Amino acid sequence: MPCTSSDVRINARLSGTDAARFQELLERSGLSASDLLRDALREYYVAHVRPSRDSLALLTGYIGAGEGPEDLSARYKSYLTESLEEKIPLSVQEPRGSYR
Repeated sequence: MPCTSSDVRINARLSGTDAARFQELLERSGLSASDLLRDALREYYVAHVRPSRDSLALLTGYIGAGEGPEDLSARYKSYLTESLEEKIPLSVQEPRGSYR
């Protein structure tokens, strides 16, 4: 029979220090054993499980945040070529008169 999130039953044995700590927490908190275990599980979950985020959530804030020409997605190659030509000439020019 598969378990749903509302029907998990736990039977645990605690001994020694763990049992003493559990009893102490029950007395101090005034909670039932089930409530104490639920609280402990929630705290453990928050401390040890990283929430998963989908790809779109990771990109929120970046999509459309950049600046550039409106046709950048269609003409990115020509923009890149122009930008690189400004930095690195695509053709080599020999100085005039240096070779005879």
